[in-house]
Amino acid sequence: MNGGGHPLRLVATTALLCLTTATVFGQAAVQLPQQEQKEKQAKAKAKQQEKIAQQADLEIRGNKAFNEKELRSQLKEQITFIEENGLTSARADDAAFFLELFYRKHGYAKVGVSYTIEGATRFRLTIDEGPQVHLAKIIFDGNRHVPSEKLFEYAVGPTRERESKATAALPFVPSDIEEGASLVQRFYISEGFAECRDGDVDLTVPARGTCAAAAIDATGADGV
Repeated sequence: MNGGGHPLRLVATTALLCLTTATVFGQAAVQLPQQEQKEKQAKAKAKQQEKIAQQADLEIRGNKAFNEKELRSQLKEQITFIEENGLTSARADDAAFFLELFYRKHGYAKVGVSYTIEGATRFRLTIDEGPQVHLAKIIFDGNRHVPSEKLFEYAVGPTRERESKATAALPFVPSDIEEGASLVQRFYISEGFAECRDGDVDLTVPARGTCAAAAIDATGADGV
């Protein structure tokens, strides 16, 4: 019988395919409510943390760029942990550290945050914001073939994800530039420049002023 398979074999195969398809869709139907439940739990947890953070016995001084409500919100996980587990120097220091990170993500490269414990449950965070530093330029050392404007967009991609597209002067965020350098390297490799180096970054932050510069090593991207 060369014209086709055995009738019973065809029926069995069809049944198996139907069973497999039903199983896959059944798993998806089970997973979807589970995922929705996790998302609901995460939202409820974040909402509770937000409430705790806004009501916590915490004083914030020195903030000018951001209001206290926003800063408390940014620290809701750290504040909630303190409220639930007790105030210690290490935990207050963690809150100060994460507040500094938040400022640095917005270009406040010289920010400093200190803490003071004022009681069993009360502490204060004092912020020295410093100026907001902007990224003036990025130099791509060793680049010969790709327009610098194109590489620039790769390099500042991580920063643009947070900033409005209408933002003309981008904030200077060293961690973003390090990540952007990796994106530049991947672009070079995708273009066939396999010898391109790891994209070492040299940052220049002036002691005074609000403009910073960066240089990304693109040696090997000249095709030589």
